[in-house]
Amino acid sequence: MDGVGRFREVLPMLMDPVAFAEAFVSGDAAGGCRVPSRGMERHRATLRSCGVASDARSRPAFAMKAFTTPKKDGRTARLVLDARPLNDAMRRPPSMDLPRLRDFIAEVERHRFAMQCDGVSYFYQFPVDASISRYFGIGMKGCDMLLNVLCMGWSWAPCIAQRASNVLVRDLGLAWVDNFLVLGGTLDEAERNVAVFRKRAQAARVEVRAEGDDALWQVRSRFVCVGVEFDLAAETQRHRLDPAWAERWVDGSGMTAVLSGRATARQFAEVFGGAVWATDILAVPRCHFAALLSFAGRLGGRMVGAAAPVWDEVVDVPPSARRELGALRKIVRENPWVVGGVPEDTGSVLWTDASSRAWAALLEAEGRFVDGRQGVFAGPDADAHINLKEMLAFAEGVVRLCWAPGAQRCRIDNAAVVGAVAKGSSSSYAANRVLSRSLRVAGRRGIVLRPDWVPSGGQLADPYTRGTSLPRFPAQLPLPRSRTTPFDLF
Repeated sequence: MDGVGRFREVLPMLMDPVAFAEAFVSGDAAGGCRVPSRGMERHRATLRSCGVASDARSRPAFAMKAFTTPKKDGRTARLVLDARPLNDAMRRPPSMDLPRLRDFIAEVERHRFAMQCDGVSYFYQFPVDASISRYFGIGMKGCDMLLNVLCMGWSWAPCIAQRASNVLVRDLGLAWVDNFLVLGGTLDEAERNVAVFRKRAQAARVEVRAEGDDALWQVRSRFVCVGVEFDLAAETQRHRLDPAWAERWVDGSGMTAVLSGRATARQFAEVFGGAVWATDILAVPRCHFAALLSFAGRLGGRMVGAAAPVWDEVVDVPPSARRELGALRKIVRENPWVVGGVPEDTGSVLWTDASSRAWAALLEAEGRFVDGRQGVFAGPDADAHINLKEMLAFAEGVVRLCWAPGAQRCRIDNAAVVGAVAKGSSSSYAANRVLSRSLRVAGRRGIVLRPDWVPSGGQLADPYTRGTSLPRFPAQLPLPRSRTTPFDLF
C-alpha cells in the first residue's frame, strides 16, 4: 500500500475548503446548528493560550457542545467535541487503514526489537485552515470559539490521524493512531529504522514522547503497546494482556456489580467491551461464552431501539452469563502468554457440507480419500436453519476425523460458517454452542483450524449429502479435483 497516496486522499479535508465542502451531503454545508456547552467557559483562556481554539468573530457554521475527559495519566484532560450534527451532515469517511489487532500482533511477533513512542497531543498537531475552522465551533456563553486543530469527535479525524501515522512508519513498523512502533529483526536494523523515523518525524514537525518511563528512542525486546505486552526476546515470540490493564478489569467495580447480578447498562457495557478485548489478545474463542454474547446482543438491541440510551438503567444479568464471565475473569487473572508463530500444515484437507436432510465430512490428502463420516439430521436438528446444519457438519468433521496436530485446512461452502470459525464466534447462540465444542476438541489435540470458502460446485463433500439413500464414500479411490481454487475470505 502506498501510504503517502492514501494520506493524500484525506489531507485536503484540513486545508482545502472546496474539498471539505464536497464531503457534505447535498445542501447540508450551511449548518446553522448551535448547541451550548456546559461549563466550558472556564477553559476559554487555556484553549486560547495554547492555540487550540480562538474566539469566533462571526457565527460559526456549526457551534457544537464540547466537554473534557481525563487522560490516562490522570493529570491532563482531553477536549472532545460532540460533532454529531456535523457528522450527520457529511459523507461517511473512508477506511481508517487501522490494522486488525490480530494482524498487528502477528506483524510485531515477526521481529525481535522495537522502539515505541506516542504523538504528543497528536490531534492538536494537525492544523485546520482558517476557512474550515468555522465548521468546528464550540458553543459557549458570551462568545463562541473555533477549533484551529483536528477535532476529536469529528468522524473524519481518526482516519486522517491514522493515515498520517501510516506514512510516518511506512516500511519501518506499525502505527495505531498516535502510537508508533518501529520494528527490526536485529538490533542494527531496529536502530537504523529508528534513525529514519526520527528524520521523518522532524521533517513533518511531529512531536513524540516515550511511553511511560522509557527513554525516548530506546530499542527494547519487551514492552507494552496498545494494551498488549510483548516479549520478543523469548525463544518463540509471545504476548499477553497488559498486566496493569488486566488487574484493573478483573478487580474493577464494574466487574463486581455485573457478577453480583445487578449492574447498570453502562457498567455491563464497559465490562463486556473489556471481555471482547481480552479474548482477542489471549486468543480465546468467544463462542465459549455463548450466554454472555447472547445477553449482550439482547441488551444492545434494546438500547439502540430506545428513544435515548438509558446507560444508568439497572439490568439483571442472567446466571449463565455471569458464570461465563467468571470463567473468563479467571483466565484474565492468570493472563497466560500466547506463543506466536504458524504451526505446520497437517497435510490433509477437511471437507464438510450439509443439505436440508443430511451432512457429510471427509478428509483427503493430495487428492486421495483418507476417511469420512455422514449422517441424516434427526430430532431438533432436522428443522434447524441451514447455517446451523452446516456448522453441525463442520463440528462432526472436526471431532470425528481430525487428530493430527498442526494447521488443519477446512473447506466449507457456507460463508457464515467460514466467518464464524475464523472469528471464533457467531451471532447465533446455537451456532456458538456447536462451534465451542469443535474448538475445544481441536485445542486439546493441538489443532489450529484454517477455514476457507469454496463454491458449492467445488465442494467435494456435497455429493455425499444427496439422495434418499446416501452415496457411500469411495474406498481408497482418487477424489475428483475441484476446478475452482478455494480462497480465504479473511
